Amino acid sequence: MTHRVETTLTSLPAAVENERILVVLVQIPGDGSHVELRQQSFGEGIGWFTQSTIHMEPGQVAALKSALGRTSTGSTSSPRLPREYSKVNPTTWQPRLVQADSA
Repeated sequence: MTHRVETTLTSLPAAVENERILVVLVQIPGDGSHVELRQQSFGEGIGWFTQSTIHMEPGQVAALKSALGRTSTGSTSSPRLPREYSKVNPTTWQPRLVQADSA
């Protein structure tokens, strides 16, 4: 039996209290890895629970990173994100092991 290792890369707060987006690296030995974006809510007596999940393959993550990381080259044909999209709260990055299933 293969074991699945999940590492939380970051937790992004939502505009609504008691909601967040969890970015998780999922590694399955012998089967590769992928990233999951999990929309989560917090329930009293339950804790955080996942409402929906987006599964992203490495190529998709690279394409998203490339699209978001583009800088203006003077061309008006390439859309540019507003400046507020470049501000990162340094306290949001919290790598940690969230689950490990053993064989």
